[in-house]
Amino acid sequence: MFKPHDYAYQIEATVKAIFKCEKYELGGIADANFIEKDPFIAIAFVLGNFYNKVDRSFKEKIDEFLNVYYLDMGKSISEIGEERIKSIVKDFNNIIATI
Repeated sequence: MFKPHDYAYQIEATVKAIFKCEKYELGGIADANFIEKDPFIAIAFVLGNFYNKVDRSFKEKIDEFLNVYYLDMGKSISEIGEERIKSIVKDFNNIIATI
């Protein structure tokens, strides 16, 4: 059974770890309830934090990620669907792990 909140929580955990914050800090961007409604705000926030700090190859990875998932921006996790959000979370975590 598809549980959108579980995927939102995975993103929440990453945001909180990167920014060393609690879920209600950063204007609630790190909160799974917020993320479930629009995960790309939190994802772009994290990636943007690194964008000007990394070399060109990492910038290209970030740009490629955003280009691949561009059509999913502005959608909730429920609208995106389970298979697609699995790919998004996996690719997002892979980028974060390599930075």
